[in-house]
Order: sequence, then C-alpha cells, then structure tokens
Amino acid sequence: MNTSMSTFFPWPAKYAALFCGGVLLSSMAVHADESRIRNRTISYVMTDLFWSVYQTEDAKQECPRGFNDGPREQFEKLFPYHEGLSVQETQLAQEIETWHPTSESDGFEFYEVEGELAWGLNLDGEVSSNDFTHPDGTPGIDNEVYRAVGCVIGFRGPDGVEFIFQDKAILDEEYNRMMIELTEVDSLDNDDTVVVNMYRGMDRLLTNATGQEVMAGGTQRIDYRWGESLIRQFNARIVDGVLITEPMPEMVMPWQNLSVPSIHIFKDARFQLDLTSEGASGILAGYADVDSWYYQLIRNDSTHHLSNGQISGISLYKALRRLADAHPDPETGENTAISTSLDVKMAQVYIVHPDSKAGE
Repeated sequence: MNTSMSTFFPWPAKYAALFCGGVLLSSMAVHADESRIRNRTISYVMTDLFWSVYQTEDAKQECPRGFNDGPREQFEKLFPYHEGLSVQETQLAQEIETWHPTSESDGFEFYEVEGELAWGLNLDGEVSSNDFTHPDGTPGIDNEVYRAVGCVIGFRGPDGVEFIFQDKAILDEEYNRMMIELTEVDSLDNDDTVVVNMYRGMDRLLTNATGQEVMAGGTQRIDYRWGESLIRQFNARIVDGVLITEPMPEMVMPWQNLSVPSIHIFKDARFQLDLTSEGASGILAGYADVDSWYYQLIRNDSTHHLSNGQISGISLYKALRRLADAHPDPETGENTAISTSLDVKMAQVYIVHPDSKAGE
C-alpha cells in the first residue's frame, strides 16, 4: 500500500507539524550554541597556522618576473666547475653563510612581491606608498614578510614545502599546542570588554576518524611547567562576531617542525578572529623578530628541505633584513622586526584548569 505523510496529516496540519519541528530544531541549535559558553568563558585551540600569502593563479600579478632560485640553482651558478673544487670551497662555504648570514649582497637578484594586494592589518595606523592594500580595499596593510616570501615557491600553496609541513606541525606537534581562553564573555556577537588568556596545552587534539579534521568539544590541560613563560593576557572586544585584541608588546609562539623545538617572537601582536561556538578563524598579525624568524626556518629545515622549496636561506635573510620595518636597534638604528600576518584556524575546546574538572 502506497502511503504518504499527507495520508495521515491534512495539509494544514502537516505544515504545522513541520513548523513546530523546525522551531524545536532551531531552539535546540541555539541551546547547543550557548552551551559552549560556560561561566562566561569559551576557549579555542589552534589547529592551523601559516604566513598570509596572497596568491593569484598564475602568480603574474605578484611575481611578474618569476620565482627566486633555491640553493641548488644558486650553487650551479656560483660553482659551474665545482668538480674541481673542494667541499670546503663549495658546500661548506654555503652552509657557513646559511648559518651565519650577513646583510651584504650575495650577488643574486632577489624577487620581491610586486603586486599591490596583501592580507593583513594596518599595524602602524598609517597609510604610506610602501603599504599594501587589502583585497577588500582597505589601505595601509603592513606585511613585509609577504613581500619577502611571496615569490619563493616553498611558501606558496598548495604544494610549497613550508606551506605543507609548517602548518601540519601545528596539528601534529603537542609542542605547538597554543590556546586562547575568552573570559567575561556576554555574547559572541558583540561585547565591549573581553579578556583573552593565551596558554600552551598538553594534549592531543580531538579529531574525526581521519585524524586530520579537528572537532570541537575536546579538552586540554594547561602546560604550567614548560609553558608558563608563554602565558599572555590580551584586552579585547567582540564586534559583529569578530574578536579584536589590543596589541601585546611581546608574544612567544612555539613552532616546532620536523621535531626540532623552535619559536617565533612577535612584537605588538594582535588577533582578529571570526568567532563561532565551534571555532575561530582569522589572522594573527604583528612584527616578527627577524633573527628568530630566520633561525626557526633553518633549524627546522636542512639545506635539503630548503632546496625542495627553492628557498635560499642566504638570500632570504638579506631580504628580511632589508625589508624590516619596526623596532630599531637602539645602538645601530637598524630595524630588528618585520611586519607580518598569519592565517589562523582554531577549534572550540574546554580548558582544564588545575582546580576544575573538564566541562565545568
């Protein structure tokens, strides 16, 4: 016998039932959404992090002259007859220059980004001819790291070696387990005063069966032993669902890749994140300490890995020094930090404090 819902419910009654069911589901969704804010607190754990690199499909807009050479290409040009030279004169000389770089010219032209567009924020509150424009039309974007790495293949997605492995390390390595906890939260839509605490966690992420997609609702203990020096507190506000933090004078970001412990140091760091009850996404922007930036890269990647991404550490260091735009050294006047922006994704998590139980 062929039956349908209309057999059992007259049309008006059927629509009434569907309407009531929709209201019920809607109410349940709102309730579930609000249930993640507990005691005016909601927290998020970092799952993705990488430098904000604005890309066009053919790269002609940002890199009209092409991409930079890496160690292999530069080696061939420097030592075309290397078979007759010693290891000390060739490979070791380049390794020494990689680990002890200078700002002197290496004889190679470095291709900086030439396009006008970049992701990021206006960090200095000014608009100058050297600034980028955000794709949404906002002027004054400060992102000189992008100017340095945007025409280096290894930093471009989806196949760049740094793009793949540095971001993957955020997911895989507990050393990198950074979290933010929002307190004094009255609403995820608009809230004039929110306090943001930043901690390092100690636990694996809650994922689905693939192990690659992080799910909301996990728990994390705080690393007070080795991570106490990483704890920071930001004053913030929420505007139309966007968390905007005040600049933090200095923030240390652990970033281990390929199991080599290392860090980044950001001056005047601030978050701008779109918030939901399930997660947060947006950017972390500030001024990266040039030396910390460079040594994080080469500590984690040997010349072999750098070569796979056509990344000449020697040339890149000189570019970072040349483009550094903040925090001058009081003695030399040379800028020690470079403006940057990083793409960030986070999943909602319950932070377990020593005097509390999970989920309270």
